[in-house]
Amino acid sequence: MSKTGDNPVLRGQKGRNPSVSIIIPTYKRGNLLHHVLDALTTQTHKDFEVLMIVKPSGDGTEQLIEKYREKLNIKVIIQNQGYVLDGLNLGLKNAQGNILVFLDDDAIPFPNLIQSYISSYSNSNVGGVAGDVMSVVLKDNTVCPLKDSPSEIVYTNAPRTVLTRKLASCPPKGLENHLLYISKAGLVSTNYTVAKSALSQPVNSLLGKGANMSISSEASAGFQFPTSWILGFNFEQYLGYHLWKKGYQVIFNPAIKAYHIQHGQSLSRNIKDLKKEAVLCTEARLLFYRLCGSEPEFSMMHRIVFLLIDAIVDLRGLCLHKETFRLRMLKTKFSAELIGLRWLVYKKLGTNYSPLADMKKILQ
Repeated sequence: MSKTGDNPVLRGQKGRNPSVSIIIPTYKRGNLLHHVLDALTTQTHKDFEVLMIVKPSGDGTEQLIEKYREKLNIKVIIQNQGYVLDGLNLGLKNAQGNILVFLDDDAIPFPNLIQSYISSYSNSNVGGVAGDVMSVVLKDNTVCPLKDSPSEIVYTNAPRTVLTRKLASCPPKGLENHLLYISKAGLVSTNYTVAKSALSQPVNSLLGKGANMSISSEASAGFQFPTSWILGFNFEQYLGYHLWKKGYQVIFNPAIKAYHIQHGQSLSRNIKDLKKEAVLCTEARLLFYRLCGSEPEFSMMHRIVFLLIDAIVDLRGLCLHKETFRLRMLKTKFSAELIGLRWLVYKKLGTNYSPLADMKKILQ
């Protein structure tokens, strides 16, 4: 482990410990938040601030946070409008730390999480670091890790649909050795070769999950998330790509761990609402159009070939296996591509356009 004083990211802080900001957006999680805050009180590294981005819900969140003011350096920022990425933008705007750590309001950090993040920035070219996330359940309000709890980020078994995976997962030049990357077809993909070592050592990756990741304030200076998301799906890789394009190394470090409480529907897990499921699918599909033009290797040819194969897979499942849900997914995917093409046309014309209004219609 590097010594705190040797950390280039934290230079200029002579005579004091490094400054770290923990950013936690929260909404309707008053029943779970105490697990996160309790874990922050046990951190081995003590010099950090906690920015609670609270979207009021009347569930007692604010009152719960007040109970931790004597134990933690907490700042409460009220989010009156917008979605999760609007909340993260508030956190970025108000954070004072040289390292900014993102935690979900249902993610429980291990005691050495902050110190491990600090050590991971010992190389000045590192601009972003993601930690591992493992599922747990609550039994009688007690956190119970699952047996052989797998990582929610590192998957070592490749899908069986080899042709579709190859077409969807061709990496742009420079991202071939990254665990998570954005493919030429504009999809977040996993390098299964890199995944084999990612559970035991740090590897390059366009971050991981927003439940447990960080960026340096120097690398992310001036960055703001576009407000054209609702659920914020794949925002982590969008941010990681931004840092990578600026020339910074972005990594996944499996030694930095947090538990992720399984508790029903969340932003990206156990989606039961069909309208939210449609928004999630749409946001995943729009990543290509969101980035199109910023990277020459994001290829419309790769996109079209992938879409054709993907449609064939869905039609095969619908016709041969009577998987009726695929009809709904086909409609959603087709609608998402139309929104994306509209976005692309507006970009070509130099006209401002946000898909947010179209996605809001899906929720109506």
